[in-house]
Amino acid sequence: MKSVEEIQIMLVNELWSCLDKIKSMKSGVDHYNEILGDTSFLLAGLLGALLKLRDDWDSKKWLDDSLLTVVELDKNKLSIWGVIIWGIENTTEQWTDPFYFVIELGNSESDFNEYTFLLGDLNKTEISYEEFRMNRNYWKQTERDWKYIINQKSQMM
Repeated sequence: MKSVEEIQIMLVNELWSCLDKIKSMKSGVDHYNEILGDTSFLLAGLLGALLKLRDDWDSKKWLDDSLLTVVELDKNKLSIWGVIIWGIENTTEQWTDPFYFVIELGNSESDFNEYTFLLGDLNKTEISYEEFRMNRNYWKQTERDWKYIINQKSQMM
């Protein structure tokens, strides 16, 4: 299993490699997974590794992937909204929760200054992936009381 630092590097490299695609994206796309290459599962992998370090995260939960629904780039600040798909050990059922990820990219490839992950909604319970497939609008709202808030600064700052 890769460390948080290794996954961070992989994710930041992937984001840097996708910057031209992000700059030329057209809005109105349902999801951005194909456009952003490996970003969806790298985000899930990084978030999963960060959550495992927390006392308030159920260690039997595992993150599978993410669906990227909104992507915005403003100078060196990249914001991604989406849905995390997760499961529990020894079961095949999966659930979904909303997430928001914002990263301030640094001045060169593989470089970032800081990022924030927000996950889950204290006022709206997770739903199964099957329910989500039937109602893709369940997580559309953007105002949330986030359940998990994770802030990371680059060690290179």
